[in-house]
Amino acid sequence: MISPDYSRKLFKKEFEILETALFELAAGKYEHNELLPEYKALVASYEELLTLTRKTFKISDAQGRNLLKREGEIKNLLNNAGQGFLTFGKDLLVNREYSAECSRIFGQKIGKLNILTLLSVEDDEQNRVFAEVFRCIWQTEDAELQRDCISKLPEVININELYLSVDCKVITPVEGDESLVMLILTDITDKYKAQEQVAFLSYHDKLTLLYNRAYVEEWLSELSPQSGYPLSVIMADMNGLKLTNDVFGHAQGDNLLVRLAGVLLRCCRKTDIVARWGGDEFIVLLPGTDKDVCVKVCERIKTACMEEKGSPIELSVALGVATRQSPLGSMADLFSMAESRMYANKLRESKQVRRKIIRGLQEILNARCYETYGHAKRLEDLLLAFAGSLGYTRESVEMRHLSLLAGLHDIGKVAVSGKILDKPGPLTAGEWESIRSHSEIGFRMAQSIGETAVGELILAHHERWDGQGYPYGMRGEQIPRLARLFAIVDAYDVMTHDCPYREVLSQAHALKEIEKGSGTQFDPELAKAFMQFIAAYPH
Repeated sequence: MISPDYSRKLFKKEFEILETALFELAAGKYEHNELLPEYKALVASYEELLTLTRKTFKISDAQGRNLLKREGEIKNLLNNAGQGFLTFGKDLLVNREYSAECSRIFGQKIGKLNILTLLSVEDDEQNRVFAEVFRCIWQTEDAELQRDCISKLPEVININELYLSVDCKVITPVEGDESLVMLILTDITDKYKAQEQVAFLSYHDKLTLLYNRAYVEEWLSELSPQSGYPLSVIMADMNGLKLTNDVFGHAQGDNLLVRLAGVLLRCCRKTDIVARWGGDEFIVLLPGTDKDVCVKVCERIKTACMEEKGSPIELSVALGVATRQSPLGSMADLFSMAESRMYANKLRESKQVRRKIIRGLQEILNARCYETYGHAKRLEDLLLAFAGSLGYTRESVEMRHLSLLAGLHDIGKVAVSGKILDKPGPLTAGEWESIRSHSEIGFRMAQSIGETAVGELILAHHERWDGQGYPYGMRGEQIPRLARLFAIVDAYDVMTHDCPYREVLSQAHALKEIEKGSGTQFDPELAKAFMQFIAAYPH
C-alpha cells in the first residue's frame, strides 16, 4: 500500500501550488478582486482533481501489485507442476518458457532455440512427424484442420532419457499479436517404466528373464504356416534343482536356473524362442528347423552345460525333441511327444547324472575337509571286508549301500560353514548344533538323488546303542543294522589315522576304545565281531 508521505513526494509540486493558493485565499490577498469567486472555484476544483488523482494512483498501484503477485503465484504453480510449458511462433523459435521444468527437460535455457532442434532424437521418423505437424499448423487458420494435424503427434517421446507425454495447443492471437503454439511436456518416466515393467513381466519370467508360457502360447497363435515350418521343439528339465534348494538354499537354486537359461540362449539363434515353462522345466521353439538341426542344438546345450562352472553341483539337463513338418495336428501333441522323450532320456541318464552329482559333492567335501578322501576310501575297503565277514555278498544291495555310505556319510557337511569345520579349538553350543545338522542335511541330499535307503543310513550313523546319539536319540535295534556296523568301522578308522582334533591311536588302543564303547556307543554283538575281524584282518 502507498504511504501518504510517498504520495506527497510524488505530487510535491502540485501540493505546493495548492497550499500557496489556499494560504493566499485565507490571508484575503484577493479580497477586492472581482475574479475572486472564479479563483476560489478554480482552487477548489484543483484540490478536488489532485485528491482524485492521488486516489487513482493508489488504485492503479494496488492493481499492479496484485497483478505481479498473481503472476508470481502462477509462475510458482507452473514451476511446481512437473510440466514444461513453452510457446513458439511461425519461425519455430521458442519465444518463452513458462516453467523451470523446461530447463530440466532439455538441460539448458531454451529461449530463442529452434523447437525442432530441441525435440530432435535418433528416430528419424519421429523427427519427420514433428516437422510435418508444425508445418501443417502454420499453413492453415482452420482450427479443425489444426487439431487434425496435432493428433498425428506421438503421445510419448524420449528425450535425454526422460519419457515425456506431449500436449500441443494453438493459442488464438489477441488483436495485433501473432499466433503461438504451446507445447506442454509432462515427465512420465517413472509411470512409463513401471508400465513397461508390468508389460515385460506379463510375457517374461521374472527370475531368468526368458519368455514365459503366456508368451509361447501367444507366439504359437501367430505362427505363420508359410514360414514357421518345419517347427522343432526342445523340452528341457534341469537335474539337481531340488538337491541344490534343499542343501545350499534357494538362492543357489535360482542361480542354477539363471545359468541354464544363459546356456540355452547362447546355444540357440535369435529367432528361436527360449522360455521357462515352469519350475525346473524350459522349452525351446525352433521355427524353420528340422530334426537333424534340432539334435545338433541339443548336443551344443549338453556340451555347454558340462563347461559351465561356478555352481555347487554340475549343471546338467535332460532333453527331449519333437519336430512337425506342417501345421497339421495339435501343438499339444507335439509338446507331449517332446516331453515324453525328455522324461525317457531323464530316466535313462539318471544313473550317470546321479554319479556325477555324487562325485561333485564329494569333490566339494574333499576340498573343505582334508581327511575326507583318504578316510572314505579306507572306510569303504574296511566296511566291505567286515560286512563280507558277516555274510553279506559282494552283489548284495547292502554292500552297495555300504559302499555309497562310505563316500556320502559326511556329505551334509558341504552345507556347514568352513570356519566351523576348520576351527582348531573347542566348538560353541551353536557350532555343535550346526555340525550335528549334517546328518539330516545328508539325508535330504541322498533323497534328492534317489538314494533314500542310503539317506536313512546317513541319518542314523551318529545314533548310539544307548540312545544318547543324534539326531533322534534312537537306541538299540531301532538303529538300522548297517548304520550300527558303519559306526564301529568309522570310529576305528578315525582313531587310527591322522585327525586334527585327536592323536593317532595304535590298533590295540583303538580296539580297547571299541570294547569300552560296546553296549553304550556301539552294538555289543557287532563290536565283538569287529574286534575278532580286525585280529584276523591283514594290514
